[in-house]
This record gives sequence, C-alpha cells and structure tokens, in this order.
Amino acid sequence: MTIDRSSPIPLYVQLKDALKEKVRQGILKPGVRLASERDLCDEYDISRTTVREALRELEQEGLISTVAGRGTFIASPDEEPALNVEVTIEGFSADMRRQGLAPSSVVLDLSLLAAPPRRIAEVMGLPLDSEVVRIKRLRLVNKTPLALHLVYLNHCLCPNILHHNLAEVSLFNLLRHEYNLEIAGADERAYAALANKDELNLLNLAPPAAVLRTERVTYMETGEVLEYAKATYCGDWYRLKTHIDMRC
Repeated sequence: MTIDRSSPIPLYVQLKDALKEKVRQGILKPGVRLASERDLCDEYDISRTTVREALRELEQEGLISTVAGRGTFIASPDEEPALNVEVTIEGFSADMRRQGLAPSSVVLDLSLLAAPPRRIAEVMGLPLDSEVVRIKRLRLVNKTPLALHLVYLNHCLCPNILHHNLAEVSLFNLLRHEYNLEIAGADERAYAALANKDELNLLNLAPPAAVLRTERVTYMETGEVLEYAKATYCGDWYRLKTHIDMRC
C-alpha cells in the first residue's frame, strides 16, 4: 500500500492503515521491531510529524509498543506487550512458550570451575574446592534480547552437563529427565536496579535503564542446593506476577 497524496484521507491515517495491513498479512509479526521514524519517512516520502501521529494512534490502539532505548515493536493481538515473569521453577523457555512466544538463547559462557567464588560456595553450602558449572546465557523472545541468565550448578549432581547443547535445550528439563533430579523448590527474591555496562550492551538498552533482577537458590528433595541463579530482565517488558492467598 502506498501513500496517495491526492486522496482526501489524511496522510497519517493512510500510513496507519498501511502498517495495519502489513500486520494483517503477516509481513509484520508480533514481537518484530518496527522501522525507525526516519526509515518510515524515507519509505513513504512523508514528514516525521506525519509518522509520529500515525505511530501515536497505533500505540493507543494497542497495535504497537514503544520501549525506551529499544525501539517500537508490534504487539501481540489482544495482549499487553509486557511479558509476565511467573514465580515457577519451570524455566524461562517453558514460561515464554506458555505465553505463545518463541524463546531462544545465546550461550555467552560455559565453564567448569575447580573452585567457586567464596560467596557462591557459601550460598550453595559447598566446600571451597567443589566443582561448579557456570552458565551465562542471553535469552531472547521472538529474536529480541530480553534477559540475561547466570547459573551456577553443583557439578557433582549433573556431571558432564556441559556436553549438552545448552543453547537449544531447556536446562530444567535436562536436569529432571536426563539426570533424574528431584527438585523440591526454590527461594527467590526480585528487586529493581539500573542496568550495568554489560547489561546495557547485551540487552541493547540506553542508559539509564531500569531492569528487574532476581536471585534464586534451588533445592533438591535431599536438601542439597542444585543451583544458584541470577537473572536480569528488561524492565520495560516484564511484569512480575504473584498470587497472595489470604485464607488461613
């Protein structure tokens, strides 16, 4: 669809309709980043004021969502563009798939440490000479980077786990089904923070950027600590959901 300057329909309405049609045809899919204002100006040969008016109305209608420092994205139909972080121990991939989204990962670090950092050893209740696996992954949804996950695993409970493709398999599925580990539960805390330099770069954020951080200690049925995990989520995209039961 092109812009018809002889039409009585305002240019911003024509642009809005053109973008809606691309969404309807599947050319622009949910989660995809929309072209920049300048690129839209060049593509349709219209002013930035016209583009901004069209985008403003599309956002009001819930078709797009603008995330500070990241750009403008096509929203899922009849959904908030925010992603929910539920308090479960199923893992990132399962949580995203439940919401109809496509998760993926980029492995940034896989290490077998002969001795964990002192604080990690203390949190996990391990001797300082224990072997610990360190896994750092960039987590993406619909190919957009949205989280950083850093995990320390008690290696004696999951020997040779680094031989698996941790960019494609679910870590929790692997621990449960390949290693037959009985996971009892976890203690987790969440807090707001400003992104550090590493997070700004990997998550494509513009400073200052708010992020949601979580720390979790996961326990076995035996009481042993299986993992200590830290996660950083883009603050503009995530909402933490909890349920409070007031019954005694």
